[in-house]
Amino acid sequence: MDEIGHILREARENKGLTLEDVQAKIRINVRYLAALESGHYSALPTPVHARGFLRNYARFLGLDPQPLLDRYAIVEGQDARMVASQPDREISSDNPLVERQDQPFFDPVNLEVNGKEFNATSSGGGSGGILQMVIIVALVIALALIANRFIPLLFGRGGEENAVQEFTSAVMEVVADVTGATATPTPTSEVPEEDSSESTVFVEGTEQPIIDTSRNNPGGVSTPTPTRPALPATLDEIRLKLDILERTWVEVTIDGNVVYSGIAKANDVFEWTAQNEAKVVTGNAIGVFTTINDVELGRLGGRGERHEEVWRTTQ
Repeated sequence: MDEIGHILREARENKGLTLEDVQAKIRINVRYLAALESGHYSALPTPVHARGFLRNYARFLGLDPQPLLDRYAIVEGQDARMVASQPDREISSDNPLVERQDQPFFDPVNLEVNGKEFNATSSGGGSGGILQMVIIVALVIALALIANRFIPLLFGRGGEENAVQEFTSAVMEVVADVTGATATPTPTSEVPEEDSSESTVFVEGTEQPIIDTSRNNPGGVSTPTPTRPALPATLDEIRLKLDILERTWVEVTIDGNVVYSGIAKANDVFEWTAQNEAKVVTGNAIGVFTTINDVELGRLGGRGERHEEVWRTTQ
């Protein structure tokens, strides 16, 4: 083992790394790394590869690569000082493959541009910031177009218009946050006013009724039907049963752990037991028939309606 190989191996072992670990980080084959550490430079593809591998390996280990490159030049029978003093040969169309001594073969760890380290993850101002903003806006628009096609399939035909409008409104808010502009409210179709003694509130230009919630709904989400059977104020446990009547997305959380999240199909039946709390979120409330401790609470809401409900042992 020559001096270069001894320095490389000692630095690697001090970091507690194997040759395979180094290969995974800097993408240099293990046999080439072993050749550098053993001084068998003839096993390397070309002198250009040898210098590039040596430079990258040294930088990865936190070593200054130049003394090692000078030593390698001496080992190869060259005078390192003469090599360093030679002017760089320009690459021209007549000789596009001319080698430059100061140019690394490949450096995946630290890429240098005009002598300054370039970090691909850094976010600069100027054109870089504008480019990032354009990319984000483009992604948001793409998501909106995809949602316009697939959200109706997910939430059911009945809630197609409302689902698309709600998602489009959310997209506009994200765009406004990115661009610093004011989000434009999504136009909504006029809803005929119905005779009702209940209070109403305007949500995004649409009048919606305010329905009183029961003590079994501490989360503040409106209960689907006013005639739902009441549960006892205190429960020893919560035995939750869900009968899926229509295809819908459902997420169930039992005692703080998500036990199911996905698309449930018609005729599916799910049962869980919670000691403290059970929570159900669905994108098509009419498709979920809920039973708590053998008390049938019925469907959670209307078709295409997103609904969230929580039951606790102490209501």
